[in-house]
Order: sequence, then C-alpha cells, then structure tokens
Amino acid sequence: MRQDRSVPQVAVVTAARISHTDDITLRQRRYVITQSVRIACVVAAALLPVALIWKGLFMLGAVALPWFGVVMANAGPTVSRRKKTALVARPEPVEPLRIAIEPGRVIDQD
Repeated sequence: MRQDRSVPQVAVVTAARISHTDDITLRQRRYVITQSVRIACVVAAALLPVALIWKGLFMLGAVALPWFGVVMANAGPTVSRRKKTALVARPEPVEPLRIAIEPGRVIDQD
C-alpha cells in the first residue's frame, strides 16, 4: 500500500510503537538486505581469485547470514531508539478566531 506524500505527517505525541504494517515492512527490508549480502558472499567466494582463507570467510558469512536474517526478521516488534523527549511534539500557538459583524447588521433569532 502506498502512502500519499502530499498529506503532512502526523506528529507523534505519545510513546506508542510504530504500526504493525510499518514494523513488518522494516523487518522484511532487513531480511532482504541480509539475504542480498549472503548472495554476494557466495558469488565472491566462487568468482574472486583470492586466498583460500578469504573464500572460507565468505562461505562462513554465507552460512551464518541466513540464520541471522531469520532471527532478526522474527525478533518481534521493533523498538524505536528515539529519545522520549523527541516523541513529544509541542503544538504551535494558534491565533483565536475573530469574527467581525458588519456595522448596522441585525441578526434575528429566526
């Protein structure tokens, strides 16, 4: 689902967590990044003409990253690392609405 960027963002004034949809999207993004790095490790180990120790490190990364990616994706709700003071938004002062009645105009009850 795409968000309409023309609508201004709502100020967060509570310590509430991010929405479930945003949390799932964030965890999916992390998983895709770790799997992309894993693929890069496998390709580097297979194609780069480097020492055997480097190939072993690349393969170790290719084996460890799937576990790390799954653990991170299933870790539960993401906790925001923002400070509590940053969550409080102070509203800007609003000038009171002033309505002027035209001189000589009578407003009836009807």
